[in-house]
Amino acid sequence: MLEMKITIEAAELAVAVEKLADAIRGNPNILPLDPPQVQTPVPVAPVPASVAVPTQPPAMPVPTPPPASVPAAPTPALPVASAPSYTLDQISKAGAALVDAGKMEPLLGLLTKYGVQAITQLQPAQYGVFATELRALGAQI
Repeated sequence: MLEMKITIEAAELAVAVEKLADAIRGNPNILPLDPPQVQTPVPVAPVPASVAVPTQPPAMPVPTPPPASVPAAPTPALPVASAPSYTLDQISKAGAALVDAGKMEPLLGLLTKYGVQAITQLQPAQYGVFATELRALGAQI
């Protein structure tokens, strides 16, 4: 059997442990180790309304461009695809295919949504969005 004896020499620690034990036992005569420090607030003088106070943070420094001897690499232009355009004939054929597929009710609902009774009453500016909605119903356009 191994026996160890540890001795700690710290008077403050011993006092703290004794006070803790007294507190646990409910001894009302113990004092706190360190009395709480009360800080008095420092009075602040009011700022007159005529004094301008900055409301925005200071501006960040602007990075300097590279030296003139180093040419900047050109940014390649990316091609932009234009939206597909549709004809009344394409939209009519897609609508007819939906009717043949038994989707007459959703097609009528779509016509009602656009405020028309027939595809021929659509405005040319509506062809693209109407074709997109026909595609959502299953049309091949």
